[in-house]
Formats: sequence, structure tokens, C-alpha cells
Amino acid sequence: MKFYSYDYVLSQISQQNWAMIIVSTLLVIVTIFFAFKAFKDKKGSKFRELSIISILTLIAFVLISITNFQTSQYNDNQFRSYLHFIEIVSKELGVDKKDVYVNTSATTDGAIIKVGDNFYRAISGTDQDSYLLEKMELYKSDVELIYSPYSGQ
Repeated sequence: MKFYSYDYVLSQISQQNWAMIIVSTLLVIVTIFFAFKAFKDKKGSKFRELSIISILTLIAFVLISITNFQTSQYNDNQFRSYLHFIEIVSKELGVDKKDVYVNTSATTDGAIIKVGDNFYRAISGTDQDSYLLEKMELYKSDVELIYSPYSGQ
């Protein structure tokens, strides 16, 4: 059974995708260049067709980027809520949040939490900041701790 550290969950929050921004900027520059050339050469159709192709490519790329951004934001919100959950549990148990490991990063209700040698099952309370922690024993389980990819552990 895998348990994820606070640092691991924190590292899963995506950063701004600079490659998408650079490609979008280049597409805008190319589109402006082709549109300018097409405007100057009213008789030829080469630059007009190239500008239409680059405009359509830019529109497709922007729509794909928006979809990727929305998906990324949804995932980031889930990870942020899970970080908040780990912080609440660490405060409840009086331990450092780096000592709290959870077996899932998708849901908090029913999650198994490892703190030291103890295991707890989290049950959601009436509001989003309250959880019932039920102490439990794991038998014949292989526990694997997953740290942050940047921690060097």
C-alpha cells in the first residue's frame, strides 16, 4: 500500500505551462506577419492562404490550451484541498505535516493516514474542516512511503 507525503502532494500542483505560452506567442507573431504580407500583396493569394491557416491553427491551439488549463485547475484544486486535509490532520494529531502520509490523493473520506507507526481512517464530518479519525491496525500490509520527487529521499 502506498502512502504519499505532504511534499509529494504539494509537488503535484502544476506550474504554469510556459511552453504553451511561448507557442501561442509565436503563432500570434506568425499570424500577424502573414496578415501584414497578405494586406500588402492584394493580388497574390499565397500569404492570404497562409494567414488563414495560421489563424485557424491559432484558434485550435487556444481552444486546446483553454481545455488543458481548466483540467489543470480542477486537478490543482483537488490537490490543494488534500493539502488542507493533511494540515488539519497534522494539527489535530499534534505532529508536523511532513510526518503525515496518506494512501490516496483523490478523496479524503475513507482515506488511510499513517503517522509514525499508527494508522487512522478519516471519516468526513459535517463541515469540510472536520474529520473523525478512527485508529486502526493494518495486518500483512506492505507499506511504501512516497516522498516528493525533489526531496531526494
